[in-house]
Amino acid sequence: MSALTERITNKEKLGFGLGDAASHIVFDSSVAILAYFYTNIYGLSPAVMGTLFLVVRVLDAITDPIMGAIADQTKSRWGRFRPWLLIICVPFAVSCVLVYSTPDFGQTAKIVYAVLAYIFMTIMYTAINIPYCSLGAAITADPQDNLSLQSWRFAIAPIGGAMGTALILPLADFIAPGDRATGMQWAMGIFGVIGCLMFLTCFLTTRERITPVKEDNMNILRDMRILMKNDQWRILSVYNLAMLCGVVVRGSLLVYFVQYVLHQGSGIISLFMLATTVASVFGSLFAKSLGTWMCKIRASVWVNVLSALVGLLFFVLPTEYWIPAFVVHIILNLLQGINAPLQWSMITDANNYGEWKTQRRITGMNIAANIFVIKLGVAIGGALTGWGLAWFGYQAGMEQQSAEAIRGVLILFTVLPAIFYLITAFSIRYYRLTEDKMNDIIGDLRQNKFQTQS
Repeated sequence: MSALTERITNKEKLGFGLGDAASHIVFDSSVAILAYFYTNIYGLSPAVMGTLFLVVRVLDAITDPIMGAIADQTKSRWGRFRPWLLIICVPFAVSCVLVYSTPDFGQTAKIVYAVLAYIFMTIMYTAINIPYCSLGAAITADPQDNLSLQSWRFAIAPIGGAMGTALILPLADFIAPGDRATGMQWAMGIFGVIGCLMFLTCFLTTRERITPVKEDNMNILRDMRILMKNDQWRILSVYNLAMLCGVVVRGSLLVYFVQYVLHQGSGIISLFMLATTVASVFGSLFAKSLGTWMCKIRASVWVNVLSALVGLLFFVLPTEYWIPAFVVHIILNLLQGINAPLQWSMITDANNYGEWKTQRRITGMNIAANIFVIKLGVAIGGALTGWGLAWFGYQAGMEQQSAEAIRGVLILFTVLPAIFYLITAFSIRYYRLTEDKMNDIIGDLRQNKFQTQS
């Protein structure tokens, strides 16, 4: 490993963060808007939508380790990971348009189209996001510098998230008044082009500094065996799975909660989503200070416990007024903004720990495996959203829903995410890569010393 101590500039942190902003155009819209689009605009039933999310997202997750291994074996004058930002950014933009298109097909053909378009978008997302996420571990290995990098990343990422969530409905209504299907297609086309430019900026402003141990050939099974020896990665897998289940269930149901429980329209829906973005930014900026003050492991435990408790407040708030719910929503997303940099800093630490433990640096596979688990959480969370709505009798595309369906939205929006957040907090208590431990590991790696030699 080389260049372990070189400091990174704010310009590079900004450029790196723009890459995640581009990714979040797709990720956040998939979490917060796509379920609503498929049921209320595209016309799929909640059960079909939930099954679609599960099948396609699990398939997508399976491709992650393959892409990770490919990225690890990439050789170019730009490094292993940066070239993919250049190659995939245009197909990534095209995929955004295709998913948010509503062809005039019969119901069966519409389902087939939805599956194929969604598969294409998820493959493009994987092909560009796995190298992007791996790039963070190739820029720096210093624990505090990495936490700073991740804090910048998650402070900037909500810009893309706002495009895919808070801005898409107002822009769609502005572009095509009374025709939200056409408006959303054009809006995502515009955001896709912006995302393409963000990835190009990330490519131009970042540099890979960490040189891995050279392997002669790509061997996915070998890399997976090496990965499974990393006990800290296994703990993070439970943590990531539970956290994303909670995030996706609540995020997917936000539109339904505001519309059917709070009885508010698209203007207030967009305000809630914009608050998600702004609160996440401030939370991300606070993450480094909190992680330094009380240890990022302890901070993550408390953030997730508080996320569970604060989220349950929605269950007891009066529904005739939307402002109390709005305030609670802001607090909850401040907490989630803190959580994201802590999460990815720990993922990078686990990657360095894996190199120290096994004498092999498989950054692409390590990141891909974490994203595999994250996407599995997204798949399960999305499926639970659709199946839960179907269980409580939600009718796709209907302005008026039964009292049972509205009660179901409230239960799914509050209780289910709280359970997942508590599981997240419990699991990370067993993670043991503290800052002192990581400083020792980085010290060993600087001297090319490994666990068996320490």
